[in-house]
Amino acid sequence: MEVLSKKIKQLREEKGISPEKLAEDIGFAKSTIWAYESGKKQISVSHLARLADYFDVSIDNLLDREERMIDLDLLNLTSFADYNLLLDNKPLNRDEIAEAASYIKVKRRMGSFGVATS
Repeated sequence: MEVLSKKIKQLREEKGISPEKLAEDIGFAKSTIWAYESGKKQISVSHLARLADYFDVSIDNLLDREERMIDLDLLNLTSFADYNLLLDNKPLNRDEIAEAASYIKVKRRMGSFGVATS
């Protein structure tokens, strides 16, 4: 909980607002913000979500957890075995995923996506 307390305070200070202003903006009692920042109160899931939305960060970011990443390996798409990928509410098959990834790689090489390539 100490990590979360520090993170809330850090994000609030980066935004340049007081605990009172934060409380007012998201509809919490001032004492609730102080209790969260001091680690004296356990944060509820709904409050955690509201804080993440307010600061425009993920809940994982608030909890100082690493974001999960999947590296697309065009030769081995088993990294997607546990996921259902959808586009326009329709599942993507392995060939579609590989084709989309290939397209993105070509666009990056051409500099069309504004992404630095190595």
